[in-house]
Amino acid sequence: MTELQWEKSQVLPTQSKAKPAGRWKFLIIGAVILGAMAYLLFSSTLIGARYYVTVDELLGDEAMHGKTVRVSGAVDGDPVFDPETQELSFVVANIPNSNDEIREQGGLAMVLHRAVEDPTATRMQVVAHKKEIPDLLQHEAQAIMSGTLVEQNGEMVFVADEITLKCPTKYEEDVPEQVAG
Repeated sequence: MTELQWEKSQVLPTQSKAKPAGRWKFLIIGAVILGAMAYLLFSSTLIGARYYVTVDELLGDEAMHGKTVRVSGAVDGDPVFDPETQELSFVVANIPNSNDEIREQGGLAMVLHRAVEDPTATRMQVVAHKKEIPDLLQHEAQAIMSGTLVEQNGEMVFVADEITLKCPTKYEEDVPEQVAG
């Protein structure tokens, strides 16, 4: 009978020293990506925690003057649009930034009404260039504006780049009076 001999031949190549270094590269890249994601999540959480500043806070903090900020206030009076200069101007009164405080004072409509009726409330002139009067820009609307506080002719003026408006009275449902019979 014939004898067969079986020899094991090396099928797998020996591991080279380059592979562990390749793994380290992936680990480092993964750590950098996770770190970037954590930073973005953390920074967006901080931004979301403070949607805007109040008129009082903006006028009271000189560090914010000249910087782009988001501020909110109650529109006091009617806006004025100058077609020659394409300039929109209006005044806003200070309103609180806390949702809890707004609820305690009877809701947003009540807070806006009280702000414009209060002669001691802090007010600020707002100017927007090349903007037409938005439909909701009216007396007692909430204006949330992005822009910069600058000094013009000795007076602090907020130059708005973007204006967002909320008018709570427009969306209140009229409750029909019930007649007892």
